[in-house]
Amino acid sequence: MKKHRILLALLLVLALVMSSFAAAADETYPTEWDLTEIYADVDAWQTDYDKVMAMIPQFESFRGTLNSAQGVYDYLQFACFSEMVQIQNRLSLYANLGYNLNPSDPVYSTLMSKLSAMGSELNQAGAFVDEEIFALPLETRQEIFSDPLLAPWAYAFEDYTDPNCEPFSEETQTALAILEPAMGRSKTVFDILCNVDRPSPVVTMPDGTEAELTDELYNSILFSNEYDRDFKAECNQLMLTKTISFANTFAALLEETVATNWAYAQLNGYETSREAAMADNDLDPAIYDMVIEAARQGAPDYQRYLDIHRRAFGLDVQYPFEAAVCVSRFNPGAISYEEAVSEVREALSVLGEDYLGHYDKLITSSHMDVYPSDTKVSGAFSFNIGNEFLPFMLLNYSGYRSDVSTLAHEMGHSLYSYYAAENQDAIYSEPSAFTHEVTSTTNELLYYVYKMENAATDDEKLFYLENLLNMFIGTFFLQSLYSEFEDAMYQTVEQGDSLNAEALSDLWFGLYQTYRGDTVKEFPDFRYQWSLVPHFHYNYYVYQYATAIAYAASICEQITGGVEGAVDNYLAFLKLGSSEPPCDLLAVAGVDPLDSQTYQNALNFFSDLVDEYERLVDAALAEK
Repeated sequence: MKKHRILLALLLVLALVMSSFAAAADETYPTEWDLTEIYADVDAWQTDYDKVMAMIPQFESFRGTLNSAQGVYDYLQFACFSEMVQIQNRLSLYANLGYNLNPSDPVYSTLMSKLSAMGSELNQAGAFVDEEIFALPLETRQEIFSDPLLAPWAYAFEDYTDPNCEPFSEETQTALAILEPAMGRSKTVFDILCNVDRPSPVVTMPDGTEAELTDELYNSILFSNEYDRDFKAECNQLMLTKTISFANTFAALLEETVATNWAYAQLNGYETSREAAMADNDLDPAIYDMVIEAARQGAPDYQRYLDIHRRAFGLDVQYPFEAAVCVSRFNPGAISYEEAVSEVREALSVLGEDYLGHYDKLITSSHMDVYPSDTKVSGAFSFNIGNEFLPFMLLNYSGYRSDVSTLAHEMGHSLYSYYAAENQDAIYSEPSAFTHEVTSTTNELLYYVYKMENAATDDEKLFYLENLLNMFIGTFFLQSLYSEFEDAMYQTVEQGDSLNAEALSDLWFGLYQTYRGDTVKEFPDFRYQWSLVPHFHYNYYVYQYATAIAYAASICEQITGGVEGAVDNYLAFLKLGSSEPPCDLLAVAGVDPLDSQTYQNALNFFSDLVDEYERLVDAALAEK
């Protein structure tokens, strides 16, 4: 049985996607979201919510009309393009953005719960759609969906003309819709536990004072020359202890996520959760194995890099917190947000004036929430739904070099959404995660290549090369490692077993030994760090980071190498949204995900970087 990738009934609800460096008083660019652009206040939100709820009964008027192209077209106009959908987008934007500023805020938690209830009502109201259309003979369905009225959405609705596609009954659709508000709550609990409720340990500073070891203090200690190796190791071990007492809870939350996704996979007739997730993105399952195989094949070069790094510092034993320390003595210092905006813009200028125009419009909007706070979620993301508003971006900018790279990364997401929304209608306006991660990673590569090419000295070039290597490692090798871990979790649950915190910790530690070999010595409590990966609460997401950088490496080399038409092809790809299968979209940008040479090219890209790293390190050591 083939899962419906996009069905009319499911289009009723749009997906709910998901500082120590102080802002200057005369900030050049907006640095906080202005949610009043969406709604003046929660009362205005509630008014629109009530309006949508009052519209839901109108779905019933389409029952019995979906037996012609005109009938389906009329339904689409209401279900996908009407005022109701635009209001839904606004409701979702406001609630999600507010929630991410403070997951523990009861106001936004309530709004999120209401959205879930609305989604359930909408799915119940449209539960008849699939059954009614699939009740028609295959020939009739093929005739309806080949009509010029529906031609623009042929790809989105191809399941309706697939003889192997079997629908849920209306009763089953209704039952799933009723259950929906109760499902998927583990990510919400995870966010609160990980970002709000988990206390930070207390560390005794070298001067004898005690301080709460927050993420910001921890990072400032690791990247400072004021503290010795022993103190940094102590802080590293202390940070690891934050998770231990919650390990069983984190394991239970992961099991709920995995079990839910496995249940949906079985309902849709798939033998594994991975098969269902790949089909949902319209991808060949072979891609998953191809990227894992490539990562394992490239692991010796990863270990070679770590050995060069260890040798550069003259270490017999290299700890994880030391692996991120630069051999280069170049220190750009704290980088203001204004400087970061300028640097990223210059790096992306290779993509042309049109791309920069979109960049400028977003960066000067009130859609950037830049600095950390005590309540907002960690990390960074871009959020977009519909085409009424520019994408919104969340950062936790603290002035580190990695923060600048993160800005480039999230801008890749945002501008992809921007281009797609400009050039596609609602059905195709938001690309899949599989292609989304390619655009964000391409921006990061372009940024680091630009900084290396414009370095004033070999020491500065080494600094940016080290950052690029760590970015590649974190995106390709470690996300492949995470993918193996995630797949093992699903296999465990699919076989009827539970996720045990200690067994997961053993698996995590073992995979790191496989990928890193003996180049890094982990502290024992590192084995529990699987619990802090938020993407494990999605559904087979992390492999897409690894595939993304493999494809981005090819795109970056084409663009920076001056390949004729490379920039135009890339921008054409951005404008296509989700209007074609992901592999066909990437072909427009000059990438073939099903060609093993694509992954070999990525390994060659990395190996060449390691070669250059060794050359620069050896030259630096010879000067000492």
